[in-house]
Amino acid sequence: MIFLLKFFGALLALEVLFRLAYYLRRGRAYCMIPKVAFKKMYVLPHPYLPYVYKKNFANNYARPAEYPLNKAKGYLFVPHVSNNLGNFNGPGGSRDVVVPKPDGLIRINCLGASTTGNYIFCDGIDYSYPMELEKIVLSSFKGAQAEVNNFGIGGWTSAEILVDFLLNGLDTSPDIVVLYHAYNDLGPSLTPAFRSDYSHARKNLGESYHLYRMMSLFPSLPLAVYNWAVNRFIGQNISHTLISSVTRGTVDYSIGFQGFDTYRRNIESLITICLARNIGIVLSTFCYYIYDAIKDDPMHAKLHEGVLKENEIIKELSLKYNVPLVDNYRLIPRQDKYFVDSVHFTPEGMNLIAQNLSVPVHTYAREKCNDKKDHTVAARVAREQARQ
Repeated sequence: MIFLLKFFGALLALEVLFRLAYYLRRGRAYCMIPKVAFKKMYVLPHPYLPYVYKKNFANNYARPAEYPLNKAKGYLFVPHVSNNLGNFNGPGGSRDVVVPKPDGLIRINCLGASTTGNYIFCDGIDYSYPMELEKIVLSSFKGAQAEVNNFGIGGWTSAEILVDFLLNGLDTSPDIVVLYHAYNDLGPSLTPAFRSDYSHARKNLGESYHLYRMMSLFPSLPLAVYNWAVNRFIGQNISHTLISSVTRGTVDYSIGFQGFDTYRRNIESLITICLARNIGIVLSTFCYYIYDAIKDDPMHAKLHEGVLKENEIIKELSLKYNVPLVDNYRLIPRQDKYFVDSVHFTPEGMNLIAQNLSVPVHTYAREKCNDKKDHTVAARVAREQARQ
């Protein structure tokens, strides 16, 4: 009995100290991370990518979108069901990308990471920038068949985006590709012992997948220190530990960037593949918002510096290959209204980036529409001549 009293007394003291220390360090109370059953994990290891989303599978539980900005708006993450390719696409996230592509359809695929893949639920409406772009495209081409697909996967670098495009994206026969991507390559760029295939900073989810299965057997206890330790070192909720599970090495913000040539190579490869296949490609600079709470943070200053350099690379590639560039870094005001943190957008921000991208997308789509009409007419004439 004395042992039990001492044990629980020590546990209670540890719990109080942890909660106090967390509050003093973070400026907010610790928020418990709910346990998610292993069978409900929405990601899988992949032989050529660190992880992919499961196909036709619900991704999450409903929860507040815990971003530092615009908390009063009550933004939510709500469950979505992935589509036939394992992407969250269209309303509800579950709209399939039909392969082979239907005749006459203008297919626009948006590539990127979480800034593309993000859905935010607000006032009964689900928002993503590809969905906002689709609304604009459809309103401009009444009667035309067009779709804007979301191929964004949170946490991916340009390496994963390129590999997935080669293995999956090309099979969907896109007419236009929109690329909005930077930032995620900066982690590997600032990780020592740099390798241009990112193997120094990335590992496969398969290396720790079995641990999630094991930890799913552990109970969920109402203790913050236990909850933190379990999710910090192994994990019972993939939403909170996915990136750490596929990260190797430690980012060092005191060293110089090492990976800009790799970023350039990956983006340039994507561009040349699209041009070789007669796929229109639209590039964009990346937005980074230094809001008041982080303006004196050296880490954010370093990342902002890296994004600016990546934006210069995007501009150089746009000129080199004569492909359209939308300078969203310049066009989107750095205001709380448009951002939920330094890189992710509010619904207003999603709408604004979609409007900016819609200008070159319209030009490409109009050309593709005319090409398809000409092709359709020519094919009809050829068939008629063959009958005669």
